[in-house]
Amino acid sequence: MGYRPSISAVIPAFNAGRFLPRCLGSVFAQTLKPDEVIVVDDGSTDDTAAVSESLGAKVIRRSNGGLSAARNTGIQNASSEWIALLDADDLWAPTKLERQVACIHPDTVLVYTGIRYFDNNGIRDEIPAIHPTRARKMLRYCNPISCTYLVRREALLQGGGYREDIRACEDWEMLVRLLRLGSFEAVFAPLMDCYLHPDSLSANPEVMLKPLDLIIDKTLVADLQGISRWVWKRRIRAVQLYKAGLIARDSLLSGEVGYMFRSLCTWPSPFWEPRRVASLAVSVRNLLYRRSESHSEPGILD
Repeated sequence: MGYRPSISAVIPAFNAGRFLPRCLGSVFAQTLKPDEVIVVDDGSTDDTAAVSESLGAKVIRRSNGGLSAARNTGIQNASSEWIALLDADDLWAPTKLERQVACIHPDTVLVYTGIRYFDNNGIRDEIPAIHPTRARKMLRYCNPISCTYLVRREALLQGGGYREDIRACEDWEMLVRLLRLGSFEAVFAPLMDCYLHPDSLSANPEVMLKPLDLIIDKTLVADLQGISRWVWKRRIRAVQLYKAGLIARDSLLSGEVGYMFRSLCTWPSPFWEPRRVASLAVSVRNLLYRRSESHSEPGILD
């Protein structure tokens, strides 16, 4: 290998003691070892710190401030040129860092990979990384880049790090700001496994929608004026309502049809994200099926 940058793995953790052996095992098993491994204990009440230290990680303790604050703490205290971010319940494929480093060019600020999603029953989905050219365009209205980042520390600090006033969409908001500082590269293979569980923020559509008002004007359409700004704000909301409907469907929550219908009302054009029309039809079918099933259940005899 030619270029060999220094890398700090940064892992925010809150009451994650049960996940950390698996997570840290994947970090220390990398074919290209990180120069330091930092676990930010975000006010845990379990054995997060003790488990991390016993496995060889450097632990930074802080009062609970949320995911963005914990990531910022790790980034600020890291000593390496590049930051590899990882959540405490996820894990890396052995060659992840090596293959990401091979993609770095002088103007690169971020390298991402494809991703696999798994739960207690095994692998649920496998998604290759989207091409950076298309990803740059899509970041206007959604986040097509999974949190598999190897990112230049200087760019993160210059961009202001993660916003700590939002509980969701923080990755999306940060990526849009990083776009202005350099190029993105991708390894298309899925090199990270993301654990899905009921307590995940991504399983709550309302939590995912709430930050939109805080990031649309100041970040997503900050470079637009007039009618273009108005159009893109409507399109962004339409796409996010559509995604909220998909989350509700996958999580078996109520409101699936409502989110899909609001998406089409917000931006009615069938040519903008045309999957929305088909998804509304599927949602209505699901609702009617559930109602017919409930009506067909036998009654209770006196």
